[in-house]
Amino acid sequence: MFHQYKSINYPRYLFMSNAGILVVTFIITITIVVLFFYYSSQIKKRDSQTLESDWKAFQNAVQQHRISTIKDIGSQLIYNENISEEQVREMSNIIKMLENDHKELTDLKWIIYNKRKDWSKKYPRYFDGHPM
Repeated sequence: MFHQYKSINYPRYLFMSNAGILVVTFIITITIVVLFFYYSSQIKKRDSQTLESDWKAFQNAVQQHRISTIKDIGSQLIYNENISEEQVREMSNIIKMLENDHKELTDLKWIIYNKRKDWSKKYPRYFDGHPM
């Protein structure tokens, strides 16, 4: 009435041991970390290469009162890791002057404010100033 099924003998390599699983997991984790740091270094490299041209484009947009360009390039600049504190201060002053007449710059004003606030944080005593 009941049929008995034969067990199938799969090759042993299809079912990995605990050591094999750990090695595969370790290799995948290391690969992800390496790819993350490679991608991060590429972003930093691109930011350092485009900072000067973006800054000039921002200044040109301010001189020509192109508000949408100021907003777009200003957002790119403020997230650039290589921007100096002087440049952020100058952007802040420009946006404060223009913000009264152009309310679409309010978001950029707050982003700049948060960047300046982040730079002015007091770090714990075991840091000698800014940790970067």
